[in-house]
Amino acid sequence: MAVQNATAVTLSVGGQVMAHATSASFSISRDLRDKTSKASGGWQENLEGLMSWEMSGDAFVDITDVTASLSDCFSLLVTGAVVAVIFEVGTTGDTYDGNAFITSVSADAGVEENATFSLSMTGSGALDFTAKV
Repeated sequence: MAVQNATAVTLSVGGQVMAHATSASFSISRDLRDKTSKASGGWQENLEGLMSWEMSGDAFVDITDVTASLSDCFSLLVTGAVVAVIFEVGTTGDTYDGNAFITSVSADAGVEENATFSLSMTGSGALDFTAKV
């Protein structure tokens, strides 16, 4: 089994790899619909429901870099634009991609620490998976 070095995993926002990223993540989930009835014998029963997905990342703030930067992400949040996002697994090149709304942008800047920002996005529509061979 080959273990992926997370340094090679990238998050792209609007066609640009998130500059100076320190982390990237995505999650996909499925809601369930309750179908419990008196015939369920005291056990909850479920049916499949809607699926949803999210991506997020953290990065250093670099005021000279304009690729998926704090200011870019802030602008996308304010305008409410849907943006193309890609979570790419480095050495294999497998990708998870779709369209998302930026739902949260936050920044931290402690005394004598590196300034960082965090970005959260919620998918709108299907999340596609492409395996690179």
